[in-house]
Amino acid sequence: MTSQFLRFFAMLGLALSISTARNVFGAQNANIGSESGLDRAMQQNAVKNVGMEPDKTGKVSKGEENAYKALLAAQSGEPAKRIQLGEDFAAKFPTSHYLPGVYGVLASSYFATGDTDKMFATGARAVQLDPGNVDVMSLLAMAIPRRVKATTPDGAQQLQTAEVYAHRAIEMIPAMAKPAAISDADFEKMKNDKLALAHSGLGLIDSQHSKYDEARAEFTQAVQLASTPDPVDFYLLGNADIKSGYYHGAIDAYEKCAVTGPIVTECRNRADSTRKDLPTFVSKD
Repeated sequence: MTSQFLRFFAMLGLALSISTARNVFGAQNANIGSESGLDRAMQQNAVKNVGMEPDKTGKVSKGEENAYKALLAAQSGEPAKRIQLGEDFAAKFPTSHYLPGVYGVLASSYFATGDTDKMFATGARAVQLDPGNVDVMSLLAMAIPRRVKATTPDGAQQLQTAEVYAHRAIEMIPAMAKPAAISDADFEKMKNDKLALAHSGLGLIDSQHSKYDEARAEFTQAVQLASTPDPVDFYLLGNADIKSGYYHGAIDAYEKCAVTGPIVTECRNRADSTRKDLPTFVSKD
């Protein structure tokens, strides 16, 4: 089995991990958001990293390949198991050209467990190793603003990093080459889901900077692109609508948020409250 084929399955597993973890993370960080805030099919080997470079010969030992296969096989299981396998792999094979995929899996696994500090650290490592890792960049672009405020230590710098990740992902994703092993429709879905993450992150960054019209546009992009829109994005869209004076739009967004997800009650209450006060508003829509 070729290393390119193995890395493609890492892409699929990472996409699944992100999809299943978003609601948990959104529920934990919804209040932050309301107030302030494919892993690509890696076509190049890892690039330089601080104090380390992957094996330039491209040679892969049997033990290294088996360890990587074990990590991929664990992607539908518990995040703790993936974390153990990933950390063990990185320690045992510190020059492996599989490291960008390994750190990508670690980032999504720490995301699933709610350990955002380690998610940010391993995600940054994945991007250092592969500056074209749009899956990790889009994940971090969404996750950092849901955790970080501009007023927190290094918050402004972290938000700037998230914004850079988002714009890079949005620029690179449309130009990605489709792997032969995936259909056109599935590839388009995967790309749009990553774009949705990036636009969600930009929307929250705009909200933190009180750019609510821009935030509305970004959250609208996020919910339109996502194959399964994140209820938290509808919630954040509703908040941006309120701040921008689009009260009918806010009601619609809150109602969509109230269908399912981690903050159904909050969204239902906001929809009811906005509808009740609607006669007192001058709505732009």
